[in-house]
Amino acid sequence: MRVVFCGSGVFAVPSLRAVLTAGHEVVGVITQPPRPAGRGGHLKATPIAQTAGELGLHAVECPDINAPQAVADLAAAAADVICVADFGQFIRKAARRSAAMGAFNLHGSLLPQLRGAAPVNWAIVRGYNKTGVTTFYLVDRMDAGAIYLQAETDICPAETADELRGRLAEIGAGLVCRTLDLLAEGGALPRRQDESAATAAPQLKKTDGRIDWNADATTIRNLIHGTWPWPGGQAVFQRRDGKAVPVTFARAEVALGQACGGAGEVDREGCIATGGGRLAVAEVQPSGKRLMSWRDFVNGYRVTEGDYFVSLEA
Repeated sequence: MRVVFCGSGVFAVPSLRAVLTAGHEVVGVITQPPRPAGRGGHLKATPIAQTAGELGLHAVECPDINAPQAVADLAAAAADVICVADFGQFIRKAARRSAAMGAFNLHGSLLPQLRGAAPVNWAIVRGYNKTGVTTFYLVDRMDAGAIYLQAETDICPAETADELRGRLAEIGAGLVCRTLDLLAEGGALPRRQDESAATAAPQLKKTDGRIDWNADATTIRNLIHGTWPWPGGQAVFQRRDGKAVPVTFARAEVALGQACGGAGEVDREGCIATGGGRLAVAEVQPSGKRLMSWRDFVNGYRVTEGDYFVSLEA
């Protein structure tokens, strides 16, 4: 198959590697332009641009794939299909029609569940036990095209969004190759999505990480894991002497035993009381500091029984 690959983020990297390894002819790689990164704000190429270079491919850093010249360049590539993963641009009809079989996308959920920019995050935040990946035919509506293939996987309670996204990227790479095989054989029979079962997974906002300590421990753990590494589970550590430290939680688990004290209060075992059960924190990052273990935080900030965490103000 002659393939134009459109991708930008880390989620797309295993798919690009897999398509090339499977023997398909990658006749074009299109990605987002470099963006400022780090404290210095230096321009940094996308993970796909970097990977393409490693594989001996030239990545076109395109600010608008729907611009007339970009569409003309796509048509000149004479691709059989456009494969899209973690691209970051909406591909309109003229661009899609430049390939003989149109375009298909790899999405990080079991569509029609979790349509949108952050399906992996919201699967964890909302307490899903399972999720997966989907390849589907691109249409003018976001994540609404007919489904080619899906693959399901369990979500581990200890898994962060970053970790789950990495697993799904590898699973998705295999699904992308299987989809290309089906298209090449003429056996692809996409099925319509059930619109009544559609749910949304919008881009995360900074405020989505704010912890409500009146929620139960499982809900809070899911929020922490589902929002890591950004924006992370956010709260303020309040010592009894009045010292306040904003923190971001990275990893936690539900602790056995009944909560003693008010929601957000640290007990004698170093667990935090919630509106239902206790939370045992594993990793936390004080504002402006490195990510550290809960033990290091307790020792460094002299956390004692009766200290507490409060929610950030709206």
